[in-house]
Amino acid sequence: MCERVYDARMMRSVWFALLLGLVVAWPATGPSSERGLDAARRDVLIRRDTFGVPHIRAASLGEAAFGLGYAMAEDHAVELGRRYVAAEGRAAEVFGESEIEGDFAAARFDNLASARRALRTVAPAFRSWLDGFAAGFNHYVASHRAALPDWMPRIDAATLLAHGRSGSLASALRLPRDILRRYAPAGATDRDTARLVRVPHGFPPYNAVAEAGSNAFALSGSRTTSGRPILLGNPHLRWSSLYWEAHVTVPGVLDFYGSTLVGLPVLRAGFNRHLGYVQTNNAPDHTDILVVPLDPGRPGHYRFNGRPWPLRPRQVTVRVKAAQGPPREVSREAIDTHLGPVIHKDADRVFVVRSMTLDSWRYLEGFFDLAQSRSLADFRARLARGHLFMSNFTYADAAGNILYQWNGRVPRRVPNERGYDREVPADTDRWLWKDGLHAIGELPSLLNPPGGYVQNANNSPWWTSTRDRLDPDRHPPYIERGPLSLRAQLVLDMLDARERFSVDDVVALKYSNRSLLAERMVPALAEAGRAAPDLAEPARAGLALLERWDRTVAASSEGAALFIEFWEHYTRRAREPFARPWTADAPLETPAGLASPNEALEALGAAVETLRKDYGGEAVRFGDVMRFRAPGGVDLPGDGWVGALGTYRVMGYDKAPAEPGRYIAGYAGRDVPLAGVGDAWVLLVHFTEPLEAWSVLAYGQTTNPDSPHSRDQLPIFAAHRLRRVAYTGAQVREATVREYRP
Repeated sequence: MCERVYDARMMRSVWFALLLGLVVAWPATGPSSERGLDAARRDVLIRRDTFGVPHIRAASLGEAAFGLGYAMAEDHAVELGRRYVAAEGRAAEVFGESEIEGDFAAARFDNLASARRALRTVAPAFRSWLDGFAAGFNHYVASHRAALPDWMPRIDAATLLAHGRSGSLASALRLPRDILRRYAPAGATDRDTARLVRVPHGFPPYNAVAEAGSNAFALSGSRTTSGRPILLGNPHLRWSSLYWEAHVTVPGVLDFYGSTLVGLPVLRAGFNRHLGYVQTNNAPDHTDILVVPLDPGRPGHYRFNGRPWPLRPRQVTVRVKAAQGPPREVSREAIDTHLGPVIHKDADRVFVVRSMTLDSWRYLEGFFDLAQSRSLADFRARLARGHLFMSNFTYADAAGNILYQWNGRVPRRVPNERGYDREVPADTDRWLWKDGLHAIGELPSLLNPPGGYVQNANNSPWWTSTRDRLDPDRHPPYIERGPLSLRAQLVLDMLDARERFSVDDVVALKYSNRSLLAERMVPALAEAGRAAPDLAEPARAGLALLERWDRTVAASSEGAALFIEFWEHYTRRAREPFARPWTADAPLETPAGLASPNEALEALGAAVETLRKDYGGEAVRFGDVMRFRAPGGVDLPGDGWVGALGTYRVMGYDKAPAEPGRYIAGYAGRDVPLAGVGDAWVLLVHFTEPLEAWSVLAYGQTTNPDSPHSRDQLPIFAAHRLRRVAYTGAQVREATVREYRP
């Protein structure tokens, strides 16, 4: 019996190896190849449910990845192609001059060639997964060649690794402006330094965007009405980043439901029947900017440890699409040192970047690994392998555990008075890291706290709970410090406001439109108004409206637009807006008060006049100005605002094309990236037996405007609801509307 099982698995592996070979070498058309594919993919089954989510079942991990790559291409083929072309450093060649900086970044860091070398370092099981995903994408492109652009690439495992590193390239090339200011020549202006901060294009838009972040919390059974843990997570990125859901099952190995960003070949957050986890961005200090002096006596050399070292210049060349004829070549000089690549040079020194992110080639493998976890101990052991270079992890499981883990690939640094939040002198190796990385056990975490919850809203780890504080003094100062944001203060307040939460309570908390900033500032503004003897009519009218406003950014609110306009006017006028800036001595009560009451009242009057000019009055309904849009004429009132307003329902809107005074999140036109930023994917997992899960993906599974799945979830999102997830076998069968083999 054992021999026959072994033989069956071996045959399956042989067929899958043949499949990969056929797809990689497959011509654009080829019926004989198609016959081979039919034989090889017989164990890959895709079921699409009511909302278009693919439930992929396969006999091996490689075959499951084939189904995942194929299904993702069904929903986002052209966008996948764009992201993979950029990762390979060919975006300017395909799309033109606007993508040249991204291509230079990819060439500067040798992205694709480095990825090919890094393939030797990943585990064999993950290499099989990458090969399978690439084969699935290639199969879709080859099968639909006539309907796709001519430039659509054929990819391989290295392309996927290169794509996973792309965002790190963009950030590694940025020299912080405060460093440039400190070393700028006399008379240099901010405009001069701004020109030196080159921001590469052509990378996935989920790296370094305004309001990029996430919310997450886990409640233990002691804090829920059911007595079972609840996990909630929701990232808020540019909507054009494109989250996407899937469910992948390999019997006995993997049964994971979750989401990822389009282009990444792994599911990054979600759950299986044992446990679930979500991530929020943290700020690990895994990058140093080294300041290395040039050798004044030897041109082309720098000094390190008392002796000269040669700079190593080389030409970096990219191809750029021409208006007519073949692409033209454009070259720039890049400089390397034995310490790392040079990202800026002046007359006296070079600035060298040293970053763990550039060398974290097993980052995607970390998510592949975590999805197979079956217990808390298993999850922590897999996370401890150190593949993932950043993120807070919020976790809950069916055994009743909840966990917060601050994670990062953080070098052990030499203690010094200067700290590592600025540039690092590197004329010697005194301050360079040499002792490896901090182990996971040395990083902040909170397991099963007595207070019954853990949360993160991109705040530092010391504020995971007000009831169970972590001590920053037990960790090096470069782990993470910083003030507690208003958004984080709000969720802490809401989590402490009741002792037990039902699922409905959690949904209501997630969609709360409270503005903590407004709750603190409007009373201070009213007090300033009462103290002003000759308040102009616009300011008086504005105060009257704000005092009767409920301090929310709900769609029906008639005060939110005015408050937002006021705050923008005020912060442009006042260098420090708050009478009491944030302080660790009063972390949940500050910032508060108006530093400049007179300027605030002037700003309020100006805001009223702006709204009267733009909308005919200051009492404009928020949802009349901010809209959620989807194809097929879906046009709904928007709500929520940026986290700086102290909101948990984080949303930002872009100007609507050809509609003055209107702002949108969602569909802006065919072949146009989605507008807006903020909440889009929300996941809630309730660890009952069997578990229950709900989610929503605001812009749907596909941006193809001809598909109903480009519009079917936005009304759910706008109505502050979630949809039930199909996870168990019975649930998937009941929800299936289409079943097929790729």
